[in-house]
Formats: sequence, C-alpha cells, structure tokens
Amino acid sequence: MRVLLLFGVLPVAGGGDWPMWRYDAGRTASSPHGLPGGLSLRWTRVFTPREQVCDDPLNHDLMPYDRGFEPVVLGSRMFVPFNDTDQVLALDTRDGRELWRFTADGPVRLPPVAVDVRVFVVSDDGWLYCLRADDGGVAWRFRGAPVARKAIGNDRLISAWPARGGPVIRDGVVYFAASIWPFMGTFIYALDATTGRVRWVNDGTGADYLKQPHSAFSFAGVAPQGALVATEQVLLVPGGRSVPAAFDRATGELLHFEINAGGKGNGGSFVAASDAEYFVHTRKRGVRAFDLKTGRKTAFACNEPVLADGRLYTALPEGQLGQAVEAAEAMVLSADYDVVRAQ
Repeated sequence: MRVLLLFGVLPVAGGGDWPMWRYDAGRTASSPHGLPGGLSLRWTRVFTPREQVCDDPLNHDLMPYDRGFEPVVLGSRMFVPFNDTDQVLALDTRDGRELWRFTADGPVRLPPVAVDVRVFVVSDDGWLYCLRADDGGVAWRFRGAPVARKAIGNDRLISAWPARGGPVIRDGVVYFAASIWPFMGTFIYALDATTGRVRWVNDGTGADYLKQPHSAFSFAGVAPQGALVATEQVLLVPGGRSVPAAFDRATGELLHFEINAGGKGNGGSFVAASDAEYFVHTRKRGVRAFDLKTGRKTAFACNEPVLADGRLYTALPEGQLGQAVEAAEAMVLSADYDVVRAQ
C-alpha cells in the first residue's frame, strides 16, 4: 500500500513560511500571510503510509502525533519527518526535488521547527538536533536523555528516554522534552536556539503525589508526548493521554498539572493555546477549553480550532463553520462551508 503526499505549492512571495506545526508557538493554525489568487498543483511525491506509534483503540485519536505527514516550510524548502526511516527530508517547494536528508538514530515522530537558517528536530534516540537548513548538516545537538541507555520501544531500538515532547521556539529559545515514563524521570529543557546552551531544565516532575481522574492518589507526572506550546508566559507540555502540564516559560517552574481536574477522557497530544485558555482533546475527538492560568476545565467544547485575533473558528456538524469569542460558551456566528473564502 502507498499513500500520495500531495502539495498545491504556492508562489514563494505570496505564501510565506509555515515554520512549525499549526504555524506558530501557540499552535493557532492561523497565518497573517494572504493566499494567492489561484492555487494549482505543482508536483507530487509518493511515500509509504505512516505507522502510528499509538494505534490501539483507546489511544488512536488521543495521540495521533505521528499518524500522518506534518511538514514545515522555510522559504523555498519543505522539511518532512519520517518515523519509519528515522529521517528528515528537505524538498524544494518549487519542483519537489530532494535537496538533502538527515538520518537520526531513532524514529522522528514529531514535526520539526524551521526558523531563520536552522531546522530543529527531536527523535526517539533522545536527542534534539539543530540542522543547517541549507545542507542538513548538524550545527549542534543536545541529548535530552540523562544517559545513553537503550530500550525496545514500538519494535525499535530507542532511547529509554525518547524525545517525544516536540520542539517549539519562541523569543530565540527552543523547548523540548524527553521521557515518556515519569517514574524514570522527565526532562524538560529550554535551550538557546543559536548555541544550544541550557537556559533551564526541569527534571523534578516525575514523582509527584497526585489525585488521579479516578479520585485516588498515586505517584505520577507528566509524560511528554506531542508538540510543546509556548505562550507569552507559559510553556505547555502535552501529557499523552492526560491534560498538559504548565510551566513558567522563563524559569521552568511547574505552574499546574491538573490531571484530576481534567476528568477521565480529557487529554491527548493535541494542544493549542491563546493568551487566556488552552485546548486539548477529549476521548471522542472533540476539544475542550481549559483556563491557562489555573488549568481548570471550562464548559466550552468544540472541534480542533483555529485561533486568530481573539476569536476561535471550528467545524460544526452538518457542514458549517463556527466562530466564537475565545472562552465563550456559545458560537457567535456560523456559516456553511461553501461561503467560506480565503481573504
């Protein structure tokens, strides 16, 4: 079986970059760049289907972070991660030809970040790599795992602390996380994006005594799985099947990890945030809003949103697009899909 990876490539001057998953550090999926007047298919590339790391019935929709291709774009270059060949592939957006490929020592499951002249990528080998965008060479790398211990994970030889907290950049700092087993230690890093120098590390959240969604207490902690989110003051670390943990972006101090407040069924690798709330999956593929400051669950639920200018846009049942003021509990406008146009 094969799958087509198709791109209707935009003219470089009109499209702008798409440097991260869902465009920016808040994962808003909203770009200020306008679209050109006409779109047309320029080229296609054919690759094998992805093999999702969490493909069991319970986690299939909660942790879809490597289910499909999630490319990013910088100038005329597109960077595509591969979880089967352990590679990042650079393609020319004008004709689809391969420019270079980089091979890590483990699966590359999370979307990269491409900013300035650098591409940042994490791997199940436990490392964050800073690559040169022009030739794929390693500018610097940083091991998120405490030691070089290996383990068998998803039929692959990987680090015992795989880096599945996907990179995010804001204000010249790149953030990522390693480890999916809190009892082995969880390592969350802020690094200088130019030099790789450590700004801070939080390695103390793996053995907190917390009230669980089933209302009993036990030792637990955030298990980073998904693309990290950086707001003006807060770093959100997706916790796989749990709600994300919130950290002070400047210091790394844990602000809240309201795993019980989220309730059973809320959580997942999808996280997006505005200045006031963040949005995370529910078990039925919906998305629920949580207060960014406190981590408390709100009554607002929708499908995966686009966030722009204090408003939220989401798909509604029966072929409609909904618009709401963020944190509101009702849509303020809805329209049929066929009246929605790129402006």
